Amino acid sequence: MAVKQYIDIHSHILPGVDDGPFSMEETMEMLRIAGNEGITTIIATPHYAVGSKNMTIGELINIRNQVQETAKRLGLNYDILLGNEIFYSESVLEDVILGKAMTLADSRYVLIEFGVREHFKTIYHGLQEFVLAGYAPVLAHVERYNCLVKREDLMKELIKLGSYIQMNSVSLSGRFWNTGAAYHRRLVNKGLVHFIGTDCHNAKLRTPLIENAYKAVSKHMSDTHIQQIFIENPKKILENKYI
Repeated sequence: MAVKQYIDIHSHILPGVDDGPFSMEETMEMLRIAGNEGITTIIATPHYAVGSKNMTIGELINIRNQVQETAKRLGLNYDILLGNEIFYSESVLEDVILGKAMTLADSRYVLIEFGVREHFKTIYHGLQEFVLAGYAPVLAHVERYNCLVKREDLMKELIKLGSYIQMNSVSLSGRFWNTGAAYHRRLVNKGLVHFIGTDCHNAKLRTPLIENAYKAVSKHMSDTHIQQIFIENPKKILENKYI
């Protein structure tokens, strides 16, 4: 396989925006970690929720530009793009349509999260709204939702609907006795996961790590399948093409 150049589609790396890093210095440390992992492109996805104190897109562009310029000055070469991790509510689709909340890298793909205890019916309905509006919804960190644990049939329903599934890299990299990680790797192997993201938040505990996840699943998957999930599918977001 060629040299890996990962695209992280789910990250909280902008300083002082949400529950990510508080300082530019910590953001730079996160970028150094990401670079060591082989990540070359990062979509910053600060949280967005209706009724919350969300930064405007203009403010986020300004912060992104500051991060990009600081990184370049320090010799850290990354493409930093923008999106939001959008918390679903009944009116949030309107905010996306009006341009208050961002899609991933200005594509039709939208990263959407729900409450961890949300009912499947609500998740299905919420994702369906975005599909019918012409978007390609990506369900953030699928492993967190209680209603989807050990329910591959329900995950298949969401995929059949036209939505995509993202899993956090750390959920794949447990050792062999970690039954949760082993189960998550099986989901990837069965084609029920389309994207792996770091969901990084800081430079200490929730860091932008992805290489161990790649190694963990590579033992039981073909190079073609791995390449698709870790490399090719994220590229489709940047190209605004359907998978």
